[in-house]
Amino acid sequence: MLVLLLSGGAAIGAPIDTSERPPASSSASSHWRVLDALPSRGEVLAALATSKQGGVAVGDVGGVSWWRGGSWSRAQTPAVRDLAFDGDGRLWIGTQEGLFVWAPEARPQRRTLRDGDASGRVSRIEAKGGVLVVATEAGAYWSSAGGTWQTLNAGSADQPVHWLALRLSGSGGVGVSEPGAAPELAEVWSYGAEGLVRTRGIEASAGLRVVDRIVWPLPRPLAEAGAVDLVLDRDASRLALVYADAIAALELAGGDPRTARWRWIRPVLPPGASIRRLVFGADATVWLATDHGLHTAPALDAPFARAANPAGSRECTDLAEGIALPGDARAIALCRTTLLALLAAVPGSHHAFTPEGDAAPDVGPTPAPIELPADPPVASIRDRALARVGLAVERADSLWRGLRARALLPSLQLRGAWDDDRDRGRSQNQTFVSGDTRNLFDRDRDEGRHYGAAVVLDWELGGLAYPDDSVDLYRELRQVTSLRDDVADEIHQLYFERQRIRARLARPEALAPGEAVELRLRAEELDAGLDAWTGGWIRAWRATRAAANPPIHPGRFEASND
Repeated sequence: MLVLLLSGGAAIGAPIDTSERPPASSSASSHWRVLDALPSRGEVLAALATSKQGGVAVGDVGGVSWWRGGSWSRAQTPAVRDLAFDGDGRLWIGTQEGLFVWAPEARPQRRTLRDGDASGRVSRIEAKGGVLVVATEAGAYWSSAGGTWQTLNAGSADQPVHWLALRLSGSGGVGVSEPGAAPELAEVWSYGAEGLVRTRGIEASAGLRVVDRIVWPLPRPLAEAGAVDLVLDRDASRLALVYADAIAALELAGGDPRTARWRWIRPVLPPGASIRRLVFGADATVWLATDHGLHTAPALDAPFARAANPAGSRECTDLAEGIALPGDARAIALCRTTLLALLAAVPGSHHAFTPEGDAAPDVGPTPAPIELPADPPVASIRDRALARVGLAVERADSLWRGLRARALLPSLQLRGAWDDDRDRGRSQNQTFVSGDTRNLFDRDRDEGRHYGAAVVLDWELGGLAYPDDSVDLYRELRQVTSLRDDVADEIHQLYFERQRIRARLARPEALAPGEAVELRLRAEELDAGLDAWTGGWIRAWRATRAAANPPIHPGRFEASND
């Protein structure tokens, strides 16, 4: 079983004897703590590595922190992108501006690769024994002892490589096996601009003698969103190409892998979560680091469960196992700017295991259960929280009703007209009648006024069936649904973690000394968070419930949980 710790972005775990305790997946077996004293000054942690000699290296934008001998050492380097320890305990540092090596008794030194500046931008380092493989913007490079670097590119073309996985045949070494036997082949799987490439060869003193190089079919077109990780499982029998939303697995053991097909694994994660890293643990545990928390499963094909808080809710980027780590842990995970440690508090840890037929020791009277205030049903809390932030389900119905009802409302036009006419005329005529001449003058004046008004109502009744703005409404409802899922997931996480604490406090004899106080503080923190989501409704619900159900005995309230 694995127990984890976290701080500055890392989580740590320690092994416990599972023969007498529940499985590590049980929420009652672990809780997270923050590890302090990381030399970095609040930078976002980007890389993590552990060594067999008992050390931890954490990289960020300003350099590397190395925990060894019970204390941290700090070295300033360019922005770190990956870290790895070799078999001699040296720390290899891949940065935005080059490759560095940090020996235990020295300071970091730059190591120059080939192909100019592009080869200095390192994205991934793989180290096994004396073999090092580095992924850069100029391609992949191999070194048998950290000395001479050999390019694994095809011809002279420089193809950026993002992720690497190193597979050494046999029992962990490469090179020539027993006398008379065929030489063992080392495999380098690389993912980059060229796609997925498998390079096989025989390790020699001068480097890797390449036997073949095959561009492997991808499970998704290369033009789509690229992979975020490339990992081999613990026994190097299965290759996992990790995407942000799914994992493609390829069986390498048993037959020709070229005839094998990719098998998709789609973990059920919180809404909007994106996978950042996949890690296979030493005890068969599988870890997923996502931007919505750390998740774990007993196998790659098994359902993933969210880790306990705070690791389960923070943005995590990596996890690694090791020995002699800070806080007596066996694994560390990076979660933004903190290192977190997962400690075990296992039911029954106070009592020695008694074989069948032996008398159990007298442990004294059983402590009384520790009771927490009753909680409303989770559905009521969720509905109140969604309504408070304006994300209730009724909102979508009201929007649709309003959009369709708008077709019953006509477009209104008001028209008005006013016309004023004025005509003036003057005419002069002359007549001669019976020898008499007459001059005639005529004047005329006309005035006219006209008024008009109109009201025009226009109905688009087709909008009852096909509203014009339905596409925009669909887009808005998708965003609302995504927000509602995020809020509901947060409510469920807070609520059920509080219920798990309630169950643990109901068995105080199984708690470690002082753990009950910490659990009660955590339960109060969760309760405060839920009460804030509902705008104080939970506090009012308890007050109303207490008034409706007076205490059975003075000073003692009935503590049931709806």
